[in-house]
Amino acid sequence: MNEYRLSVERLKNRCTLEGIDFETTADVEPAKEIIGQKEAVKAINFGLDIDHPGYNIFVVNFSGCKELEYIKALVSKKAQGERKSVDWCYVYNFSNPSKPRYLKLAVGLGREFKRDMEDLIDNIEGDIAELFAGEEYIKQKREIKSKYQKISTGLINTVQEKVKEAGYLLEREKGGFAIIPIKDDESPMREEEYKNLSQKEQDQINEDTRKIQQLLDQSFTKIEKWNEEFTKEIESLDYQLAENIIDNYLDELIQKYSDFDKVVDYLGEVRDDILHNLDDFKEPDEPNNSLLFFAEDNSKDYSTKYEVNLLVDNSNVEGSPVIVESNPTYYNLNGRVEYSNKSGELATDFTHIRSGSLHQANGGYLILEAKDLLTNFKSWQLIKRVLKSRRLKMEHIGEEFDKIPLATLEPQPIPIDVKIVIIGDIELYYLLYQYDQEFKELFKVKSDFKREMELSQESTYQIVQFISRECQENGFLHLNRQAVAKIIEYLSRRVDSQKKVTTKFTIITDLLCEADEWARLEGRDIIGKEEIEKSIIERIKRSSNYEERIQELYRKHKLLIESEGWKVGEINGLSVLDLGEYSFGKPVKITASVYKGNRGVVNIERETKMSGKIHNKGLLILTAYLGEKFAQEVPLSLSASLCFEQLYSGIDGDSASSTELYVLLSALAEVPINQGIAVTGSINQKGEVQPIGGVNEKIEGFFKLCKSRGLTGEQGVIIPIQNVEDLMLSDEVIAAVAKEEFNIYAISNVEEGLEILTGKKAGQVQDNGTYPEGTINYLVQEKINKWSKDNNEEE
Repeated sequence: MNEYRLSVERLKNRCTLEGIDFETTADVEPAKEIIGQKEAVKAINFGLDIDHPGYNIFVVNFSGCKELEYIKALVSKKAQGERKSVDWCYVYNFSNPSKPRYLKLAVGLGREFKRDMEDLIDNIEGDIAELFAGEEYIKQKREIKSKYQKISTGLINTVQEKVKEAGYLLEREKGGFAIIPIKDDESPMREEEYKNLSQKEQDQINEDTRKIQQLLDQSFTKIEKWNEEFTKEIESLDYQLAENIIDNYLDELIQKYSDFDKVVDYLGEVRDDILHNLDDFKEPDEPNNSLLFFAEDNSKDYSTKYEVNLLVDNSNVEGSPVIVESNPTYYNLNGRVEYSNKSGELATDFTHIRSGSLHQANGGYLILEAKDLLTNFKSWQLIKRVLKSRRLKMEHIGEEFDKIPLATLEPQPIPIDVKIVIIGDIELYYLLYQYDQEFKELFKVKSDFKREMELSQESTYQIVQFISRECQENGFLHLNRQAVAKIIEYLSRRVDSQKKVTTKFTIITDLLCEADEWARLEGRDIIGKEEIEKSIIERIKRSSNYEERIQELYRKHKLLIESEGWKVGEINGLSVLDLGEYSFGKPVKITASVYKGNRGVVNIERETKMSGKIHNKGLLILTAYLGEKFAQEVPLSLSASLCFEQLYSGIDGDSASSTELYVLLSALAEVPINQGIAVTGSINQKGEVQPIGGVNEKIEGFFKLCKSRGLTGEQGVIIPIQNVEDLMLSDEVIAAVAKEEFNIYAISNVEEGLEILTGKKAGQVQDNGTYPEGTINYLVQEKINKWSKDNNEEE
């Protein structure tokens, strides 16, 4: 068996940092870029460089806070060399106020334009108010008014004289004049007196009244016409006087923004609107200009009409904008129209339009996380719609579901030129690729970040540089060589490999943070190996409560599993429990019962529906192996049941298929198995042992069980030979192996495993088609032959 026993040197790859010269990480130049991801970074740069629709980027296998910072830094580096930023504003639409218009300005001009418009309105408001309050204007206005009042008064007087001559009196009342007959004594006739007149006299009065009313109507028509002329003449006066003031200010702005045609057009509309609404700029107590006797309230609220809503201000952005949206809700991406409560009613205007991340990233880059984007209602549909149409229309999310749509603004859609970078898992990428036909057209660049990288002198030095940068950026104490070596070994352990390390470097940052705290508590000025080890141990302690409870059950023999002695039809298998943040090995007893019959091999877990498809596949492979080995001449006549004892949850995976085969052969051959040895490994139909996952956790799980009961030197674990390069075992296990208190065996086929477990040869088939007498395969064959013969005789 010693030929299968692994030496101490093969149980872990010790990092020596050979060829890398430094005393502490302070001596090493900090890393300047993402390490170990050349191809992935190359793909991102390709996607950033190509300026064509559809070449947005999906980054896979690179999620987390630190990784997000790296992606932003990479994109920002590209963005700084570009000049795509602009400022975006929304302004009042004078022809259709419910549809505000956008203005596009060069970087920094948006803020200036907003300030310029504020100054413009303030200056015009002040100058026009001063103009209309001036003596010269009041004098000219009074002269015009006097002229029209004179002719209108003369007409009224003439009418009154004619009416009086006809024997009637005009009496002013609400809405016009009342026509009252005059009696002989020149007093007004009362209504009772009118009713006492004869019909002929009443008819005459009615006819006179009709004629007088016609005269009045003709007179008021003339007065209305003169009133219109008066109003026009006043407006013309106002226009002429105000035009110079407005043009004096606007000409300067038009010249300043002459390169922006839409701004110039807007300023022209502002000019026309002010000139046509000069009353808005007059003092509130300005007398009414009507020649009639009834004043109307013509006051208007113009306080917001000339404002500028600076939607996106890129004045502080160097190059193109880079936006990371951590909460990609529909409104956070699309922007919104807000409402205010005015007198119990919801009201809004263009100044209540708020930008979203898509507005802010326009002309640049927007970085999103896939899981957040896909779990927010309608956000993914919004992104696709914007990328396809290349414009952003601000819509109310619930409008399509409302029975009565809410009246709201319809801002003019803004053209969008944005590169989207999405970070997500590979599973989400392929899910979208498979089921969303638009996805493959919109995200043509896939940047696949490797979960691990090869361990070489170059990559080792890059890790040292990364540690140096983290210490520098986060203010951690620097590390000595031994501490760095321990971290690299830990990175290898995280991927179960002696030749690779994980690329999830947030692990390093977390480890450094904790080690820095331990070192400072000890009053050290540098982080050593001890602090790194303590950080790793403490991290395990914080997560290993469930493992400790399992180990306690082993110690109290409440979970029935043996670590010494020999038994037929019983073996120790190894499983891994993954709790997310922590995983550990859990030994489990597997038993086999065999008896005469034709039922075949029955897996109790399968029959009770507690096993998964992969585990069931392993059982079928096991049956196929038995058939090829022992049923070439006779039927495979046997009944057998396999059971994972005291397992009350589901099981999946085929890593126990070799273990199940060993215990079944033990039961058939009636040969005992060493209970101090646990087994892991899957098999194929030819009996070759195949690699499995979680090899380090499985070995350490059984080691802890044996140690708690006392190491005998006969205990150990059998693993597939392909898993040897995956070994990164704890120093405690390695020390036990070095003292020959614990053993780790690596095999390539079932026969080798049987020899270790039983101390007997498995036996190879001879030229005559039989197995050597006394071997395990011989004993199994004899049992199957006997049961086959018995079955034939019974039939």
